[in-house]
Amino acid sequence: MAVWSHTCFDLIVCSKGTLFMEENGIQYDIGQGMMLVLEPGKVHRGYRPTETETEVYWIHFQYPLPSKPLLVDKNNWQQPLLIATEQDTEFKPGMIDIPKFATIDLRSVVPLLTDMLKLHRQLTQYRSFELQTLFGQLLTLLQNGMRKSSPQARSFFLGEKVASYLAGCLELPFDSERMELDLHYHFDYLARCLKQYSGMSPMQYRHRLQIDRAKRFLAQSELSLVQIGEQCGFQDHN
Repeated sequence: MAVWSHTCFDLIVCSKGTLFMEENGIQYDIGQGMMLVLEPGKVHRGYRPTETETEVYWIHFQYPLPSKPLLVDKNNWQQPLLIATEQDTEFKPGMIDIPKFATIDLRSVVPLLTDMLKLHRQLTQYRSFELQTLFGQLLTLLQNGMRKSSPQARSFFLGEKVASYLAGCLELPFDSERMELDLHYHFDYLARCLKQYSGMSPMQYRHRLQIDRAKRFLAQSELSLVQIGEQCGFQDHN
């Protein structure tokens, strides 16, 4: 059995059988429908032979290493708004969370992995970009699966729903009772979910969206200040 230490991450997805892996002395039995991420700089080996016919997808990838520990318990999914303009020429700093060792939905994951293999076997400069796009979809899929299975899943998705709701009715006066009726939850609970999601109250989040929209109108339109105020939901023209 080989023993190695890589400078990149290894993402292993088992589609059949069981693979027995060890990382820094910790043993993992990666059964069908499970995944494991091996971290760079740690010692890895197979600690026992497979007992049945086993098939795995194995992806090597690199990612800038943060200064904090790589493996952390996820206890929140806060999504604070980034400051963005219409003149941005570079991607904003991004992040994604994927599980270390978890059960996954092979029905959604395997088709992506199959498409990635097809592209990799006939790789060109154009297909290289497509391959990176598919890999991003795979990581997002793994992240969404982790969110859905977390204790915070309900509050996260409801916070996301509140944020989308507020963005869709900026030009209207703020109405907490209307929000309760439309989203079918008590306003206090909706506010707590949005606070966990964005770090802001509904009014703070709405005001942030209003200011951002007003900036875009001021920079790109010929509308008057009164018209811009109406489009952004400011009831007081002053």
